[in-house]
Order: sequence, then structure tokens, then C-alpha cells
Amino acid sequence: MAEAPARPRIAAEDRGPGSGKYAPNMGPTWKSASAFSFGNKVAKDISKIDDSPGPKYGVADVMTTKGAVRNPQFSLSGRPRDPITFNTPGPGSYQVEKCAVPGERRSQAFVMGMRTRYRKKDQVPAPSQYSLPTTLGSKLTTSNMKSSRAFQFNSKTKKGGYDEDLKKTPGPNAYGDHDSNATKTRAPISSLGTRTYIPGDPTLKPGPGAYSPEKVSIHKPRAPGFNVGVKHSEYTTPLIVE
Repeated sequence: MAEAPARPRIAAEDRGPGSGKYAPNMGPTWKSASAFSFGNKVAKDISKIDDSPGPKYGVADVMTTKGAVRNPQFSLSGRPRDPITFNTPGPGSYQVEKCAVPGERRSQAFVMGMRTRYRKKDQVPAPSQYSLPTTLGSKLTTSNMKSSRAFQFNSKTKKGGYDEDLKKTPGPNAYGDHDSNATKTRAPISSLGTRTYIPGDPTLKPGPGAYSPEKVSIHKPRAPGFNVGVKHSEYTTPLIVE
């Protein structure tokens, strides 16, 4: 038995949700009133809770309201040792023969010791900064020696000498070169300058090779000539006659 064809579904049979399915949110569109929240209930009365410690503080007997009152206290300990032990010198450490007898004369004594160390900020001069006073010349101001005679060499005097020129005669070098053109016939003078050109027409003129007389046929008989090209323009609509 053949199955009956399915009946097409009608749009009226589809039922949508009712008005109870919608929950409009009025918050974004309406001004909300003040809202308050209540916390959880306290399990016991807070006023009756006592978490303070009892009488478990250990206060010393010497403590009073004005501070501690104690008797002097002392401690017993061993004697500290000296960091450097004292070595008592023996009889052989003394040199009596080197001691001067009081009241007797003796020669001078000198002691050679190390050089005193200077500080970094002391400007101590170097050995090259010292110089001995000169012992030569006539000006010995820093020496106790007697200065010797001094002589001086000067240049030759121009006045009062045997070669003094009383007439002031000019020498050969005082004269300039003689110009022979001033007293004789002037010689030709040449100068160097740029090249001069004759004025003329600057246009380019055709030469003999620019002409083709063999191609001239105006005054001669010639055969007819033909030209192959486009008859009509490509952009002109042709005339079509039926």
C-alpha cells in the first residue's frame, strides 16, 4: 500500500511563546529606587564576647609604678690577658760603655735616620728646581765672589766714522731702469687677446649634397603614379543602400 503524500505545513499551525515567556528589564529605561541589603545574622552577642587575656602577665617584683628598683649587681669573671706580653730586659741588654760620663767633654755625634715621609698635599720641590749661583760675568749678585771685567760689542756707528757719506751720494741701486722708447723710436708692441671673427649670417646653408636634381620631374613627362592607402576614415559610418 502506497503511503499518502505529506500535507504541507501551514504557517498558522506554528504557535509562538505567550506573553508570560518575556521578562522585560525595566532597569535601563526607568530610574531605579534606592536598594539596601541585609547581612547574615550574628551567631552570638558581640557585647558579651571577651577575648582579652586573663591575669597571665609575669610582672617582675622590681617593677613599680615609677620604674624598676634594683640593688647593685656584680659579676665575677677572669682577669683579661694583656695583648702584648712585657719582656723584661736582662743585664746583657744594656751597654754602659756607650753612655757618656756626666761632666766630661766629648766629640759631636750624628745619627743617620730615615727620611721623613712627606704628605701628599705638601708641595715639595724636585731636585731640578734648585740652581747654583753663577760665578762668571760682571753681575754676581747672588755670589760672594768678586766679579771680573765685562766687555760689550756694539754695531758700527754711522756718524763720525771714516766711511761716513757726508754728501749723501746715491748709489747705483738708487736709479731705475732706462726706458729706451722715451728717447728712441718706439718698438712694436704685441698683445695677447682672444680671436676675432668676421661678422656674418650665422644660419646654416645647405651644401651641394643636400639637393637631388635626379628626382625633379616637374618639367619632364612622367608616368602616372598611384598611392595605396585607406580610402575612407575608420570613424566614418559607410552609406548602406538596400
